[in-house]
Amino acid sequence: MNVLYDGYYGSQTPSIIPEFVDAPTYMRMYNYAQVASGGSVFFTDEQIARTEAGDDPINYPNTDWVDILIDKYSPLTSHSLSVSGGNDVARFAVTGNYMYQKGMLPLNKMDRFNLRANTSVSLSKKFLINLDVLGIRRNTLYPNRTLSNGGIRMLDDLYRLPPTVLPKYPAEEGWPTIYGRYADIVNPIAYAEVGGTIGYQYDQAAINLQPKWSLSDNFSLRGQLSYRLNSDVYKQNRDNFYFFDYYTKQLVQTWTAQRNAYSETRDTYLYVSGAFDYNRSFDRHNIFAMGGISAEQFNNGYWNVSSLASAYAKLNYSFDDRYLAELSFRADGSSKFGPGNKFGYFPSVALGWNLHNEKFFNLEKVNNFKLRASYGLLGNENIGLYKYQNLISTDNGVETEWGNPDISWEKVHILDLGIDLGMFDNKLSLTFDYYDKKTKDVILQPSVAPSGAIGSAPLNAGEVSNKGWEISLNYNENISRNFSFSIKPGITYNKNKITKIIGGPYISGISINTQGYSIQSYYGYVTDGILQYSDFANDKKTPLVPILPGEGPGDIKYVDLNGDGVIDEDDQRVIGDPTPRLNYFTNVNMSYKNFDLEFLLQGTGSHDYSANLGGKSSGYLWHPLNFSASGGVPTTYRAANSWRENNQDAIFPRILANPANNVLRSDFWLFDAKYLRVKFIQAGYRLNNKFLNK
Repeated sequence: MNVLYDGYYGSQTPSIIPEFVDAPTYMRMYNYAQVASGGSVFFTDEQIARTEAGDDPINYPNTDWVDILIDKYSPLTSHSLSVSGGNDVARFAVTGNYMYQKGMLPLNKMDRFNLRANTSVSLSKKFLINLDVLGIRRNTLYPNRTLSNGGIRMLDDLYRLPPTVLPKYPAEEGWPTIYGRYADIVNPIAYAEVGGTIGYQYDQAAINLQPKWSLSDNFSLRGQLSYRLNSDVYKQNRDNFYFFDYYTKQLVQTWTAQRNAYSETRDTYLYVSGAFDYNRSFDRHNIFAMGGISAEQFNNGYWNVSSLASAYAKLNYSFDDRYLAELSFRADGSSKFGPGNKFGYFPSVALGWNLHNEKFFNLEKVNNFKLRASYGLLGNENIGLYKYQNLISTDNGVETEWGNPDISWEKVHILDLGIDLGMFDNKLSLTFDYYDKKTKDVILQPSVAPSGAIGSAPLNAGEVSNKGWEISLNYNENISRNFSFSIKPGITYNKNKITKIIGGPYISGISINTQGYSIQSYYGYVTDGILQYSDFANDKKTPLVPILPGEGPGDIKYVDLNGDGVIDEDDQRVIGDPTPRLNYFTNVNMSYKNFDLEFLLQGTGSHDYSANLGGKSSGYLWHPLNFSASGGVPTTYRAANSWRENNQDAIFPRILANPANNVLRSDFWLFDAKYLRVKFIQAGYRLNNKFLNK
């Protein structure tokens, strides 16, 4: 029996679309994983040799599921048509757009049609009405193999389907197509050809009415009425299909017909507001004031309704275009909070000083130099519906969730200090901001012990600090009459930290919220590489260092942090930060005659990403052949870099059929997620007017 898998398979660098091992390598690795987990080999040497020879692809297949399933070049097309016109009394603009996108998976596609009409009517010299109407229809088709989160499970199948499964067998007269089987018929080709489809139709209609009445040159009234309706429908379609065994011709499974159609969601949004604005200039003084009230109502699904009522006011003052001040205030009332806690009050103040307008400022090359400072409050009500009430089941009247009648607004206090600088007639400009943002009364949802029986209520349970700075540059230059360019780089730095938490820490999966660390920091075991034979006695079984039960050479080596000689939950701590401190970008635009080129670079600094996620999702990539879960096929990268007797310097642990200890949350599965990418490249050519006129 061939137990060990030897040699190097595939690239050592992971690609965007994973490359999986071929069938012979899979079979050897499968045997290895089984034996290492205490089982016996599954594939014989003869089976492996026949598969490797490739002379009988029906009985010994070697399937590349990625190549069969993924369309690497899927087109997207977009077409627009606009019409506009009018006179001094009425003006209109109508725009239609059609977009089509083919998916990378079979049967997957999307098309969308937008129609937008803008109308502006002057009922008098001082009364204007703007009307905006929008209609959108989007149709999306998927293979009938979806996940509850809206994704397509065919992608999930790619990580599970062994290359030893044949997509489908040769056709035989009198028999339907016979597909290769694995587990619960996880065969994406079968789903693509006879599994049917799921179609979604998303409709959105919106109307926005905005009247404006100018009572004088300085004072005007404005109103707004907006209404949006979303209505989505779902249709599932599949015919009967019978699955037979290719060799015995016995019926093994039946897919029954599906004809399901229903309204998936229906939600509406209503917004009503009335406001005024006033402006006046006299001597060296400029004043602008505005204020208003608004009401919003959200209706999601059938009867999930929430409302928000607001009042706001703002006053701007400038003197001689040198000294600037702004005061603002808003009050918001949310139906998501209980009596006595519905309203939040959020004032702010901002000051500015245009130094370049001062008489003593005589730097010829500097044409703009402003100092800014502001301090203000914002509010957050994003907690879901009815969280201040105990909820009961409509079936039996039993309480299903605790409420918190004292839950209230989350408040954000923001201090900002900034500089605006422009030089050489604004060819070069710089903006710099330092900010200190403190979020108080942070809304958190603590976990409840199983003895609590029902769900927990949200709490205003903590404070979070975000401190940092932002800087951006803009340089543009006309080199000649035909050539010009601009470059706009920017960088931000932010440090996130929980400064206070009540009842913490809050641990959920691999994430933890605890004082002194970033929100949703990673939590788990600290590791020290991979266990080697030197960590065991000569029998290769008796450990010389603390290990978890069942571990052996090639497994992850966990650190005994408290020194009690045992690896347990007391040896876990905060192990990583998922929030990048640095974010940066650079936008470059060049133009030569009628040609133009623009591209955007964007990236982040070091931060952590967990490839483990509790053994789920990406567990197929990092824990293949895990038959205590959903199996999985090794990638060439994972295979080449896994520990085994002839590869003890590997970066990954040995592959096991039951890798229980190797899937624990730990810093072993944290990776530096910094990146730099080209977000887009756009090239264009402007047709000359003479050609277009023809």
